[in-house]
Amino acid sequence: MTTGNREDYLINILRLTEGEGITKTTELAAFMKVSPASVSEMLKVLAAEKLVEYEKYKGVKLTEEGLNYARQIRRKHHVLENFLVDVLNVDSETAHEEACRIEHALSNESAVKICQMLGTPADCDCQSCSEPCKAVSILGVNITAALSDLHPGEKGVISHLKNSNPDVIKKLIMMGFVPGRALSTDSEKCDEGMRIVSIEDSIIVLDAQLASSVYIDTN
Repeated sequence: MTTGNREDYLINILRLTEGEGITKTTELAAFMKVSPASVSEMLKVLAAEKLVEYEKYKGVKLTEEGLNYARQIRRKHHVLENFLVDVLNVDSETAHEEACRIEHALSNESAVKICQMLGTPADCDCQSCSEPCKAVSILGVNITAALSDLHPGEKGVISHLKNSNPDVIKKLIMMGFVPGRALSTDSEKCDEGMRIVSIEDSIIVLDAQLASSVYIDTN
């Protein structure tokens, strides 16, 4: 649809306006550290694609289509930053710079899978996700269950991971708890809330804390 350079313009307009109101061409140029003339030329292109509304000397605003598209890009950026920092231990400044480059090449499908794997907290850009995941309840109704709440013998597919501690997420990933994998609980309960589960050819014992961080789609 657009090149990486055009996507940079959309996401930066979003950053300056949060989808509301107009930003001046000079403000956008200063924010992106490019010439006002370059900004004007690109805005004409984006306006022709119906991604922005642009009027010379007045400024630019995102159209509804442009806003949704910009939010998808920004969501990818957040997901990539979290992956680089929480899983690869990259420093936050480097993670931001690298996410700015990778976000243009990352597919929507891969972004959703990374998001589910990391348990990335939902934010305002989730509303524009092209493939809404089950990490967020729909209309306040829980559509997934924590592994710790499943009954012995229940089966399902790992939906997403959720824990504020990135070390817990990394541990679960290394143990094989990756969204999309089929899982079944043992027919017998363990003591003190522990769970015995089977994932593919592996049998794993989880304590209560880890089990409460794995969410299962049993539908």
